[in-house]
Amino acid sequence: MTINSQTTQHQLGHGGEPHQTTNNENPTLTTQQGGPIADDQNSLRAGARGPGLIEDHIMREKIFHFDHERIPERVVHARGFGAHGYFETTESLEDVTSADIFQRKGERTPAFVRFSTVAGSKGSALSLIHI
Repeated sequence: MTINSQTTQHQLGHGGEPHQTTNNENPTLTTQQGGPIADDQNSLRAGARGPGLIEDHIMREKIFHFDHERIPERVVHARGFGAHGYFETTESLEDVTSADIFQRKGERTPAFVRFSTVAGSKGSALSLIHI
């Protein structure tokens, strides 16, 4: 089945989904790498109503851009502090772990730890969002 309009031609797929194709008057739709695509509104599926397939690089590209979209009012301003010094093993933990720094009593390892939070101060407008 084909539905025509002035600038776009719509064809229906096996599951009844529309597949859009442009005529020669409009520029070709492309991926971020410049590859031409006819339709970015549908995804590859296993069967007419099956699950989406990981082979669909166009859908993966759209999801990547959606997930990495920067929303200015949601930019995180982390607050916190850091501490540097050393970690000293007070007794051997060889019965619990095979990590080298925990094998010998008295071993000192340089360390830096950062503690931070994204929650605003008490009563801030963002407190309820981050809880």
